[in-house]
Amino acid sequence: MSVKDAAGPSAARREDMAAPAPQQVVPDGCNVGVVLRVALGINALIAVAVLAGHDQPRVAWVRFVELSAVLEPALLMTLLGWCALRRFLPACSLLTQRLLAWLTPVACAGATLMLIGSVGPDLSAGPPWPVLLVALSAGIATQHYFELRARAFSPAVTEARFQALQSRIRPHFFFNSLNAVIAVVRSDPPRAERMLESVAELFRAVMGDVRRLVPLEQELELCRKYVEIEQTRLGDRLLVEWDIGAVHPRARIPQLLLQPVIENAVRYGAERLAGECQIIVRIRQLGFRLEMFVSNPVAKDPLQREGNQIGLANIRGRLALIYDLEGELTTRVRHDRFELTMTIPVEKRANG
Repeated sequence: MSVKDAAGPSAARREDMAAPAPQQVVPDGCNVGVVLRVALGINALIAVAVLAGHDQPRVAWVRFVELSAVLEPALLMTLLGWCALRRFLPACSLLTQRLLAWLTPVACAGATLMLIGSVGPDLSAGPPWPVLLVALSAGIATQHYFELRARAFSPAVTEARFQALQSRIRPHFFFNSLNAVIAVVRSDPPRAERMLESVAELFRAVMGDVRRLVPLEQELELCRKYVEIEQTRLGDRLLVEWDIGAVHPRARIPQLLLQPVIENAVRYGAERLAGECQIIVRIRQLGFRLEMFVSNPVAKDPLQREGNQIGLANIRGRLALIYDLEGELTTRVRHDRFELTMTIPVEKRANG
């Protein structure tokens, strides 16, 4: 292990980390979670304000529709503006970032009023400054909320949560890998030596930072080493079909994201079933999203099927910490096979 690895996350390059210390305080308008929170929150506040100001629900509804003519386009442009600021704004102070984030909804609201003209008696007759003041207040409140949320998930808190998740992976690696090597150390020493090298690679990954973004091919190579070790222990019963589609050569995923899924498939597939066990690993890039599919046979006994869920909470926790709502994990049992699908965004900084 290198000095850089031993030093921990603080020594790693910041751009290679999936959960870095917050450097930007502009809300990420490209993130699905941010978009949903902002859209639902702002619309709910406007709806409550309109209902509070009108006794008749019908009149309140008409007023809300009128306001939506300004609100929705301005909200969409604001999210796009924040997205652009997050992606293309040069390095600058946090104060500058805050000011730009606050002024973005003001500019978008003003542009919307100019583009759509009068949308109601109050807006057409009165000055635009009340609308702009509301937009400024909403921008300040929204930016402040997401900055506080980012600080709540500070490096110290995030590091503790990742260590808790990572610690659940190590025992599986340790016992499975050593048992596989012990099985061949006397009968085939050269093979045992190669396996120990693979085990060393696996342990280096486990002991490293699981937030680190690594090339997809590096993660696949780690998975192949793990499968090779398990095939030594399980023999010809374990078959893995690799179906890797066209993926951007610089696409990256969090380290040790796919390997625990395959390990789960081995533990609750080949280890518990007599006869041949075929595991299917399929990877596709669909636009700006990466889809990873793993399928393995499971026992017909419902109790053993439940065991296949072990480790999934770990993976869901990591996806939530790294990708928020943009990371998805779905599972189902179909035709006596357990199917898992993970979908994550292709990191834009990995494509640049």
